[in-house]
Amino acid sequence: MDTLKAIEKLSQKARNEKTPVFDVADSVLLRIRSHTKLAMSFRSFDLFAGVSAVAASIVLFLAVDFWLSMTSPIMEIFTPLQEAPLW
Repeated sequence: MDTLKAIEKLSQKARNEKTPVFDVADSVLLRIRSHTKLAMSFRSFDLFAGVSAVAASIVLFLAVDFWLSMTSPIMEIFTPLQEAPLW
């Protein structure tokens, strides 16, 4: 029962305390206004994205070409014979 009385005292003290008031509206509005004035240019990002897309396309083409040659182990046996005429 001592525990319940201690909890009741703590709850009563918590009810009597004042709630702190936080006003952040001015700082938020200032931050929003400062960000709207900055004009960002995405040209460098667009250039980087384009170069990355070209590099990814080249790597994908080479990977598919390698995959097609490696999927059939028999192709490795006949690779030297493709240059020599059989007839």
